[in-house]
Amino acid sequence: MAEVKPKESTPFRILWVCGSNIVGGAERVPIQIIRLLRDRGHVIGAIFPRNSAIWRETEDLEPRYPARFGGSADFYAIVTLARAIRAFHPDVLLVTTPNEWIWSCILPRELTRARLVLVRHMALRLAPGVRWIADLRADAVVAVSETVKANLLGRVGIQPDLIRVIPNPVRFPVLNEVPSQEDRNHHRTRLGLERSARWIGFFGGVDRRKGIADIMKATELIRSNGLDVRLLLCGRTNDPGKSVAELASQYGLEGLVHNAGEVIDVASAMMAVDAIAIATNSSLGEGLPLVALEAMACGTPIAGYAIDGVAEALGREQDCGLLARRDDPEDLARCLGRMLNDNEFAHAMAVRGLNRARSRFDPNLAADRYEDLFRTIVAARTL
Repeated sequence: MAEVKPKESTPFRILWVCGSNIVGGAERVPIQIIRLLRDRGHVIGAIFPRNSAIWRETEDLEPRYPARFGGSADFYAIVTLARAIRAFHPDVLLVTTPNEWIWSCILPRELTRARLVLVRHMALRLAPGVRWIADLRADAVVAVSETVKANLLGRVGIQPDLIRVIPNPVRFPVLNEVPSQEDRNHHRTRLGLERSARWIGFFGGVDRRKGIADIMKATELIRSNGLDVRLLLCGRTNDPGKSVAELASQYGLEGLVHNAGEVIDVASAMMAVDAIAIATNSSLGEGLPLVALEAMACGTPIAGYAIDGVAEALGREQDCGLLARRDDPEDLARCLGRMLNDNEFAHAMAVRGLNRARSRFDPNLAADRYEDLFRTIVAARTL
């Protein structure tokens, strides 16, 4: 990863607006970006719900303004935003959640001279009214992938020249080479994993839409073909459905699923496994899954469902990961089995993944692109 080199430019005052109560991929990325921009000398403020997980995650960001964001019908959000803007005097409003897109777009123009930048992470299509008002009011809209951009366009949509595609970055440096088996064993020991077995990593927790049942079915099918494979499960486990133990029992995987929960050292967990599976349901609308980007950065081969966001992350030619038919655990098992049974094939794919992560998803490259965008739109205000 390139060394951080602050650019010679006038610092901006950037107010990040987020209505999320959780810290998922769509929240971790802007946290990372604004910290990088802060390190380059820009002044950062943030406004989000005080009792949210994101408030607890960002103690190093100041000033922070507590918000009462109550969804798309909470008109008090306008008052909350107006107070923060008057206190902070931003050059740029960076808004990353759709309900807050609405409120920031209908703020009176005379309230602020800040340029409005809206960010979209999901490929799910927004309501026509949201797209219409964004097109009318925003100075720029950031889509994290071409897949996301395509779903912002349309007859009642955002004009193409308003949209800037800035891919999400990885959260840690891209490795120089694919981990050796000794390296993987070291990380397995740290996590308490059986070193001699083959391991599949799954980072979707127990969220059904992320494909927990599909990956367990795929693991069961691989084992039925004689390969001693185990499953490392990472991510939130507070889903109201079946417990991990119940799901493992349903698929004959008792004692074969290691539930690590929400891991802090994601890179170590990704390097501990032989392959990573992305089994996200096609209805979820992943724009550019962070798991795919970071697995490539860790030199671990990937198999995932061929939803648009996954295909764009890995490359549709399948040079950096195998794409299985959507929502088809049998085909996912076939792809994972090929990588687990052919070390040379898996290694070559991991090498290409490292190169792709380095050239497309470096954090400083993403920060450069946001900084260039802000510079362009702020300069346009003074013309």
